[in-house]
Amino acid sequence: MFAVVVAALLAAQDPPRLEETIVVTAERLEQPAEESTAAVTVLRGDELQRLPAQNLGDALRLVPGLQLIAVNPGAPPMISSRGFFGAGEVEYLQLRIDGIAVGDAESGLADWRSVPLQSIERIEVMRGAGSSLFGDTALGGVVQVFRRETSHASLSAGNLGTLRWTGSYASHGLSIGANVSRSDGFRAHSAHEERFAHGAFERGRMRVSLDASQREREDPGPLGAEELYRDDREDSQRARAALRYRDESFEALLHAHDRDTQQVRTLLLAPGFGDRATRGLDAQGIGAEAIKTFTLRNGRIATGADVGYESLESEYSTDINRTHLERRALSPSSPFGGPRARRSSDGGDGTRRSAALFASGEWRVTPSLRLAAGGRFDALDDDFASAAAHDHAFSPRLGASYDLGDVTAYVQLARAFKAPTLDQRFDVRELAGAFTISNPDLVPQRSRNVELGARGKAWEVVAYTTDVDDEIDFDVRTFRYANIGRSRHRGVETMFALRPATLMYTWTRVEPLEGEHRGNQLKNIAEHVARLDVDLRTRVKVDVHVAVEYSASRYLDDANAFPLDDAVVVDVRFARAFGAFTAAIDARNLFDRDYAPLGFALDDVPFFYPAEGRSLAFTLSWHATKGDSQ
Repeated sequence: MFAVVVAALLAAQDPPRLEETIVVTAERLEQPAEESTAAVTVLRGDELQRLPAQNLGDALRLVPGLQLIAVNPGAPPMISSRGFFGAGEVEYLQLRIDGIAVGDAESGLADWRSVPLQSIERIEVMRGAGSSLFGDTALGGVVQVFRRETSHASLSAGNLGTLRWTGSYASHGLSIGANVSRSDGFRAHSAHEERFAHGAFERGRMRVSLDASQREREDPGPLGAEELYRDDREDSQRARAALRYRDESFEALLHAHDRDTQQVRTLLLAPGFGDRATRGLDAQGIGAEAIKTFTLRNGRIATGADVGYESLESEYSTDINRTHLERRALSPSSPFGGPRARRSSDGGDGTRRSAALFASGEWRVTPSLRLAAGGRFDALDDDFASAAAHDHAFSPRLGASYDLGDVTAYVQLARAFKAPTLDQRFDVRELAGAFTISNPDLVPQRSRNVELGARGKAWEVVAYTTDVDDEIDFDVRTFRYANIGRSRHRGVETMFALRPATLMYTWTRVEPLEGEHRGNQLKNIAEHVARLDVDLRTRVKVDVHVAVEYSASRYLDDANAFPLDDAVVVDVRFARAFGAFTAAIDARNLFDRDYAPLGFALDDVPFFYPAEGRSLAFTLSWHATKGDSQ
């Protein structure tokens, strides 16, 4: 309703320019996006500047099929892709920045805030099975970010003690940049501060890049359990380096990373009863990749290989912490021990070695019919302390697209896999001094995917079904990770760009195919998500962006006994350009909607993570004009 009122008062922007979009993520071959046999969304950097958003995670709200779940500005947002949701413990959507996968060694988790919007040239998002191209962690899709080398600066200040600044300089193949953000948080014990730095030098066909980051954040925990989480916090430092060589038909990449994390984290074992542990984690890794493209008479083939080695050292000191009420209630015969707190230390070293061969090709059968196929073989060897596991998977893909003139229709069949993370298999943390939730006997999840779609110049409709075997989840009966059974993911994703408005609707249905919760919607996944974005310009040259997002039919448990509230959230940006400068006012959650995007149930007691309330920020930014930087 708010967007309709604004639209009635303001004049629409000029219509967008129509231009061909070339993508590389969908098939590892350059191709027009409209010919792809996969669901692909491209977000351009100049379009992102109009959003009431700050980083990559915010931008992904514009992609149908992705659900952004953010419960604390200090914590990295969690992304659900087509109903695959790791709840901040594991990643099903692979993030690649300038061609490099950037997930953490122990979990695959990616930092969706590490790239500010001002530094993004474009984002390519492939929804659905990506294992045939990118291997592990791509079961739900791939997000690839291409940074731009420009000179820019911005300063933003807002309520809740929020302060952000970013700046970069680029000239003659050299670029350097940094950004810093801090906030007191919207809840007690939710402050954070982050620092990121990036540098790159390119000469001819060679490019060297360096990235570093440092994060300090607090974690307030769910509502009703704040006392148990009063000491939870994280302090992490990361560094990453890459060397790339590229010519017309060959590309080689060598990369390395290092990470040091100190974290205090509480796990809620029962209402009023938490297990707190301090973890020290050191992780290092190195990897290499090579791709060669061959041109055929009626098509092209890209073949390649990649190898990787990651190691980590993990050490815990635990402290079973209890509230006063819980100390009185627990007896010495409790399965979690008597009323006295105990301390213990656990540690272990582990490695993951990976190797893969892949091929991807396209063939032009007729001017209108295009076929695409590919496959990838992955081998993973895990070793941790006295345990070991060996996985291998073959992930094939076959697709076709047909040009009907103003409409392109496509179909794709694919298989994908997701290996257990090192934490799911080998985490040595002992809960209550008695057991671990990790399980060295886990096997990879495997999926079968069917996707049908049609797209035009300004619209797209996609339908898919994905059947998953050996799905990995936390088994409340044994209180550890397990391959709990089979599930089915079905959905419809739509997008219509009717300037000045863009409308998206996604239906996501995720059901267990066996067990007591068969037929229920899996926890924390919204079945219905709709979003309306409107771009307008006033007569005084103020650009207005209004975003309205609606989510419905969510539950915090697989039994669907505890529904989460439906939510309508409105974000607004007002911006005015003055030459190379732009001043903007952002209002996030404009009407201060009170809802919980995430929760869980424990012993039939619900716990909720609240969404951030209204936030306001003023931003002044500068972008170099042509000729200011080269």
